Amino acid sequence: MFEKIQHIGYYCADLEAAVAWYNQGFGALRAGGGDLAVSVQVPEGGANAFLRFGQVEVELIQPADTSGLPKDGLVMHHVAYVVPDIRQAIEECRARGFRFTADAPRTNQLGQQLLYFHPETTNNVLMHLTQLPAPEDAVMTGVGGGVQVAKIVHAGYRVPNLEDAIAWYVEKFDGEHIGGGPSRTGSRNAFVNFGQVQVELIEPHEPESLGGHHEMDHVGYVMDDIHAGIDACCGRGFKFVADTPNTNSVGQQVLYFDTATSMNSRMHLTQLPD
Repeated sequence: MFEKIQHIGYYCADLEAAVAWYNQGFGALRAGGGDLAVSVQVPEGGANAFLRFGQVEVELIQPADTSGLPKDGLVMHHVAYVVPDIRQAIEECRARGFRFTADAPRTNQLGQQLLYFHPETTNNVLMHLTQLPAPEDAVMTGVGGGVQVAKIVHAGYRVPNLEDAIAWYVEKFDGEHIGGGPSRTGSRNAFVNFGQVQVELIEPHEPESLGGHHEMDHVGYVMDDIHAGIDACCGRGFKFVADTPNTNSVGQQVLYFDTATSMNSRMHLTQLPD
């Protein structure tokens, strides 16, 4: 059902400052945006901007009430999954027990049709289905520019019970658990593929801190050559948590950005195995 991750959405306290940060750090260009109405996913309403670099997209959202947001950081808000036929996907998801925040999809400022899952049916995390416009109608601003990220490999979530989370993705999305294990920090993780996308699930050392909910943790950006990607990012002022990438349990080379240079948001570069 899912073809790719279209974007990760972030809340930010200052939209223009966040846009400028992505432009400086990743060479991202603004492809569109505007006002957002009050909704389940943005209860106060607000404004947004879509940015593009390489082959990926980011949505930044400044809610009307920013009092609870860090002034110099990004807060992960949602993940957008691309489907070839959104109305068919909606029906398939409803048959699997999902509910949505509206009866029908809407069209955003980039011509993408989208519909959010109701968070009560997705472990209290926000995600939406997306159908892209026809190629002749697509907004291409920023595509192919800046840091050459090929795609988003996964969104990572912290979960209170790893086995339950794996079982949920297997049941709800016909997922396949492909690997995982203990980490050096005392947590446990698992990778689940479903459709053409992936999720990383992380059970922290103290899972009770999550209060029974899932929380967005990080995004993984794929580079064709991770070492060239590291050099490109360092040249733009980024720092990383180590000098060289490590190889995870599913054969991906991974290196996390130092959050002091990534607006306090967890991101990593990834090179996929051959």
